[in-house]
Amino acid sequence: MYRTIRIHRPCLLLMTVLLTGGLVLFFLWGIVLPSIPAETAEPAGAGTASPPELRIVMYHGLIKDKSRQNQYMIDPEVLESDLRYLCDNGYQTIVVSDLLAYLNNGTPLPEKSVMLTFDDGYYNNYLYADPLLKKYRCRAVLSPIGIEADKADKSSDKDPLYAQCGWREIKEMAKSGVWELQCHSYDLHHLENGVQGISRRKNEDKEAYARRLQADLRTLVNTMEQKTGVRPTCMVYPFGAGGEEAEDIIRQAGFQAAMDCEEKVNVLRNEEDYFHLHRFLRPGTLSSREFFEQRLGMNN
Repeated sequence: MYRTIRIHRPCLLLMTVLLTGGLVLFFLWGIVLPSIPAETAEPAGAGTASPPELRIVMYHGLIKDKSRQNQYMIDPEVLESDLRYLCDNGYQTIVVSDLLAYLNNGTPLPEKSVMLTFDDGYYNNYLYADPLLKKYRCRAVLSPIGIEADKADKSSDKDPLYAQCGWREIKEMAKSGVWELQCHSYDLHHLENGVQGISRRKNEDKEAYARRLQADLRTLVNTMEQKTGVRPTCMVYPFGAGGEEAEDIIRQAGFQAAMDCEEKVNVLRNEEDYFHLHRFLRPGTLSSREFFEQRLGMNN
């Protein structure tokens, strides 16, 4: 009824080797697989349930003379109120390098992030904003106009109503660790026959436009690097005016981001979003709570 199965010695040896090898592989698989970091399976910054949102605030000048204040020139007390509001509500200020670290390396951004930017490089930023940022341990992006900084270096006029920072002040601000320097053009921050900033002029061919913008960017980058040791990574469009042609040129120049003046919340989904970073102008007529909660939609 029962039959004895005889296994030849070579077959038995083969089966033993296969069984032992399988057990070894299974054991090694269990050890090695968990040690593989999750980041190797996905690109940096991927894997989140939803892309992060970022609100960017745009300031210009700070002046104490109330008769001279407008939507671009606001009271330093407004800035201090904003910084106090952000700190009290758990927000952390970030700069462009933080965004690039997230994009390129997947370095997490703070859960409650906000970015503060100051355009043009007014001397009153150095006089009023710098000590306030240090007081509240906040950071900000400063985008000076290159030619105005050159002129300020040759002038002794430091009137906070209109004077610009020279490269000496700008370098000091950058070295403090509070400010990050970015590009606002060298000499294209003006209106010319209805053309805003770095936009293409009427009847200007593409090649001439590219050469003009490339030369301006090259001058700003070289001057800033020489004067401060900083190489900018983001183009802050004068008057918020850019366009596809300008974007192509600034990409070729090595910039990794660009900011406009469109008042929208940023959703950081991919590299393309970094060249369309939107900003909310900060007028001085709203309280900090009204501005951040009603205008920017921040929920605390």
